[in-house]
Amino acid sequence: MGEVVKLNCEAGSILGVAEQEVTHFRSIRHLQYRIFGDSELSPAARIDALDADPGAVALSVTVPTGTPPGADLPVLVYIHGGRYETGSHEDPRTQGDAFARAGVVTVTLGYRLGLPGFIRFHDDVVDHYRGVDDVLHGLKWVQRNIEEFGGDPTNVTLAGQSAGAGIALWLTRRDHFRGEFRRVMAMSPAFPRQTFEQRKGSLRAALGKPIIRSTLSETSPAVLSRGYRRFRNRHITDMALGPALFEGAELSDIPILLSTTREEFHHHQVGRRVDAAGPLAAITGVRTMGKMMGLASPGDYLKQAKEQIPAEVLARQFLSDSLIRRWVARAAEDAPGPVWLREYAGTAQDPALHSRDVPLLFHNLGEGPRAADPRVREVAQLLHLDALRFIRGELPGWSAYSPAQGRVAQRLNISEPGAGFELVSDPLEMVRSTFR
Repeated sequence: MGEVVKLNCEAGSILGVAEQEVTHFRSIRHLQYRIFGDSELSPAARIDALDADPGAVALSVTVPTGTPPGADLPVLVYIHGGRYETGSHEDPRTQGDAFARAGVVTVTLGYRLGLPGFIRFHDDVVDHYRGVDDVLHGLKWVQRNIEEFGGDPTNVTLAGQSAGAGIALWLTRRDHFRGEFRRVMAMSPAFPRQTFEQRKGSLRAALGKPIIRSTLSETSPAVLSRGYRRFRNRHITDMALGPALFEGAELSDIPILLSTTREEFHHHQVGRRVDAAGPLAAITGVRTMGKMMGLASPGDYLKQAKEQIPAEVLARQFLSDSLIRRWVARAAEDAPGPVWLREYAGTAQDPALHSRDVPLLFHNLGEGPRAADPRVREVAQLLHLDALRFIRGELPGWSAYSPAQGRVAQRLNISEPGAGFELVSDPLEMVRSTFR
């Protein structure tokens, strides 16, 4: 353990651990709330932020050791993913050490998950969710306190992956955005296909209880957990909960760097089972489930799939398109401000799966054979340096996405040795033209 340090800010007196290059303030409990109530910032207090508490709704701050207050370093605020039901602000893949060594203050934000974060009651404000509002309060905490950590509150990049990217984009909506951040990195954003109100009956049946705040507040966590598992299993090919419905046209006019992996859910258990049963099973699945999962015309999707998707992965690619890539296409196509689109590709033997880009961007490769792979290390360096440029305020080095100019995107094969960035035209054309 390094040296214990104390930092004074509006939130209180916070104890952290300074090591040679990086100082950590872990699991700062910055919110107070009742389980199904609104959150607010905690009052000033003496805060022990020496040790991580991954299960807490909290935030962690990582800074270069020795950074003085008011140093005006750029700030990265990261929101974890996890289907709106799992995940932690202390994910080992998203530790901010590499960014700190490059002169960036990193804040990783937690929020309420599952029912406490994303159930809606009859008196809730339209399009607001407690989990999203938790993140919004985290951003307010950053605005009020980050200068004392050496960060610049006027130069905040909001980033997230999967559900975290969904929250980042939701907070970029014009009815939510208040200027707490200047740009967004949205990695594989995920949203439910239906609103909570459309699934309220399904949840009521799974819980065996009315969807009333007072009733659920008095229900034991074990009963809520069992009921939620039944509910989520009814929606296994979607986000069971989360902010919905997402529309790209509702975003604010700020720079957004969007990315997706090409083979997002080639590891999905449902897709694997269907594909294992053969191409006919996959085709039948798209025909019978396609409209429910967002296709305007399953026939059109299958017609294009014959030319573009290997038959042996059809079900898995359809799930990838339905769960993630359709939302990326919608954001890129309809956002009123500048959007840059990037696609990570893999190979048949080593696909670019969902979340594969997260440790690469943070340059947290861990241990084991993959971490020692020269290609992995090369790609991590590329993505990390590229992210640093964006966080520091540089715009991406290729043309913004534009329907009028060929929908140019950048592609990187993260599995092919020696592959570099290349420009491609309209990589999401099939998704864009077949999903509603």
